[in-house]
Amino acid sequence: HVNDYRLCWSLNRKLGISLSRRESDIEEPGPEHIAHYTAFDHTEELTQAQYSLVSNHAPEGILVTDQRQTDFFLVVDIATQTPPAEVLDRVRSAEFVLTAFPLDPRGLRGAHKLLR
Repeated sequence: HVNDYRLCWSLNRKLGISLSRRESDIEEPGPEHIAHYTAFDHTEELTQAQYSLVSNHAPEGILVTDQRQTDFFLVVDIATQTPPAEVLDRVRSAEFVLTAFPLDPRGLRGAHKLLR
């Protein structure tokens, strides 16, 4: 319900990271046009662990169709310094976040699209 850059600002504050927009969006063929999904990345200096925030919705379609209700995915590298449960708690407490839940990428068709 908010712009992606506002969500990034909120997550940056809660997680102590610095998500910044990628130079190019994730592109997928849509029914009539190419769909563009925004993506933001951060790399931890010490561990080189990657955080990525990816939009699931574009005017031209949905990136991961079996998660239609999901607006954004926060993909967190397992090598991160922060334990997964703590990351989830911080995300849930971030401004503009209505709900957050863990997903197993092995159970998602199209999860590979989030790793581009």
